[in-house]
Amino acid sequence: MFDVHGFEMTVFKLLIGIILIVLHLRLTGKQQTTQLTPIDFIGNFILGGVIGGVIYNHAISFAEYISFLLVTFGIISGLNYLTSKFMSTRSLVMGKAYTIIEGGRFTQDALDNTDHKLDPVEFLAELRGMGFFSLSDISLVQREANGSLTVRRKGEGGVNYVLVSNGQVVTDNLELIHRDEEWLRGEIAQAGVGELEDLFIVELDANNRLNIVDGAGNTTGLTVSDPAINEVTTVTEFQDPDSQAPTLQEFAAGGADTSSQTSK
Repeated sequence: MFDVHGFEMTVFKLLIGIILIVLHLRLTGKQQTTQLTPIDFIGNFILGGVIGGVIYNHAISFAEYISFLLVTFGIISGLNYLTSKFMSTRSLVMGKAYTIIEGGRFTQDALDNTDHKLDPVEFLAELRGMGFFSLSDISLVQREANGSLTVRRKGEGGVNYVLVSNGQVVTDNLELIHRDEEWLRGEIAQAGVGELEDLFIVELDANNRLNIVDGAGNTTGLTVSDPAINEVTTVTEFQDPDSQAPTLQEFAAGGADTSSQTSK
């Protein structure tokens, strides 16, 4: 026999779960999927499991159901807070940005690193989807921590890098520009804007200029004293020719060979 009371309670639990998820997204300010972090995606799967498992289990009381949801929201929010405040936690959870093409050549790290091994067919398809149809036109390609690609054509300006976020050094970006924290602190001291830990954001733009925003929102600009900041270290500088990464044309040919073998 159809249990009207049980059905009503199931619908009520489902409605409450949806309302709490919407409120959670509104409170965190994340209205689009592009704003979601890996923690958010994992949390959504967990929330879906909690809601789907509990609404049909009448042995779990409504108070316990709400408690489960609130605890899950708390864990997600806590982990997101840690990733926003501590760069080490952010790198561990969200991964690191890395350079794929630099100075017109593929970097050895992008080709050899097993953590982000390139698939030629997928990589070239991704570039075409962004409107880049010839590898010979590309000077720089970087894979960002969120999975997106940053691509610069030959002859275009440089790429902007965030070096400090909420008083935390973004070491991954310092590595991308081949500089260290000591250099960064020296530039900040020269600008006379206080301690690094008190700054909201420090950005290095394409014109070799540091744009520094302090905790009060005041902006200071400083041209970096190191003109070598924009020099590109490519695999052509390796002493051993056998250690050089392939050229763009060689890589494209390799991708074509891979796809032809696959089709066979």
